[in-house]
Amino acid sequence: AMATEWVFHLGGHDPIYLRQAATEAFALIDQLEGNLSFYRESSDVTRLNRAARGTEVAVGPDTLACLALAAEAARLTGGAFDAFTGRASVAAKGQEIPLSLHDVPHPMAGDQPGPMVRLQPELGRVHKLRAGPWLDLGALGKGYALDQVAALLAEWEITTGCLIAGGSSLRGLGGDGWSLEIDEPRSVLPLHGKFCLGASGFQYQPGHIIDSRPNSVVQPAARALVLAASAGLADALSTAALLLNASQLTQLTAQDPRIASLVCTSSGQSYRQGAPFA
Repeated sequence: AMATEWVFHLGGHDPIYLRQAATEAFALIDQLEGNLSFYRESSDVTRLNRAARGTEVAVGPDTLACLALAAEAARLTGGAFDAFTGRASVAAKGQEIPLSLHDVPHPMAGDQPGPMVRLQPELGRVHKLRAGPWLDLGALGKGYALDQVAALLAEWEITTGCLIAGGSSLRGLGGDGWSLEIDEPRSVLPLHGKFCLGASGFQYQPGHIIDSRPNSVVQPAARALVLAASAGLADALSTAALLLNASQLTQLTAQDPRIASLVCTSSGQSYRQGAPFA
């Protein structure tokens, strides 16, 4: 689902019980993908991307939650995270535009920068302020799905385990603790039983690192690991961390003690902010 492999390590209960819970969790992921996918014709994301400027689009609570999370990530990173880079990302990766967006005209040159949408959660709607860049939740949507799965498994009283999406999004449910082994430089870091970790790397997926900030000349780092309060936020921040310099990373982690980062540059330098990285 969501173009990646999902793996659940669960404990504390009978295996049959755990399989039943996992089956329900996988069904939830499929449901979320249907609403949040950039490539599904009927998804909320596609309907938003097809909407004209000035229109209102009815969306589900998960889409609203992801858009609010994207806005928070943009605020924390000074705009380095931008969920509306779908059009630029497709071009950078050399991919085909989804068929559902083939007839959407390219924005006029006069399109001005500014907020893309205004959320109306009390009405379950999103007001489209601009028609140009496309929304692509990407890893944020994947991390958000892990958060929703964790909430579902908590209802099953499963509090021991680790959820993994593609190896780049991890959410610990609890237990005696986990060890994260990293290389370059090699080290082993202890993680608390409940943790949310996002990882991103420029050398593996260069097309998903889009810097939409005006006049930005930052050379993206090679990879980044970020801990945050939620898996969705950790994924978003790990992408943005590739575009932040040392002082900006310090500012990011200073805003919330639950945020920590390890960023490695292509030249071998590493910047460590917050526990357990620092």
